Amino acid sequence: MTRDELIREVQAKRGSWPAVVLVYALILGTMVLTGMAITG
Repeated sequence: MTRDELIREVQAKRGSWPAVVLVYALILGTMVLTGMAITG
């Protein structure tokens, strides 16, 4: 793997990170809200 390919790979992964975090936060938030609705 050349240096250019490696850089391109890192940039592609870095671009998808915020999306992964957003989805994770949404799932976690939904779980917390439903948990509060059930116990409350």
